[in-house]
Amino acid sequence: MMARVLLIDDDQSNLEFMRQLMRIEGHELAWAADGQQGLALVRENHPQLIICDVIMPHLGGYAVLETLRADPQFADVPVLLFSAAMSEEARAIGLRRGATEVLAKPFEMEQLRSAIRRCLGPERL
Repeated sequence: MMARVLLIDDDQSNLEFMRQLMRIEGHELAWAADGQQGLALVRENHPQLIICDVIMPHLGGYAVLETLRADPQFADVPVLLFSAAMSEEARAIGLRRGATEVLAKPFEMEQLRSAIRRCLGPERL
């Protein structure tokens, strides 16, 4: 079943990769280049999954996550955080702040597909 997915990432190469994956998985993809734009799109599009880079200009992934978790309308939307600088400590911070999944870049296609499926789960589609 199709889900609305929002990618918040300033890296264009990740956008192309994610477009291909969403096409394969049958999901609809929206994109924001930074956290501020991403939060605006969350309010417009009501995505069923948010995939967000941790390190971005203007507003990073942790701040996006905290803003979402503080808003009752979006507090339950699953968020998959990722970063090239994902240490165990950074992973723990993401999970403590409410991330549903946390991945380190680079990741394998199957690793990402599995994380997306876990985030969406059968009850979210």
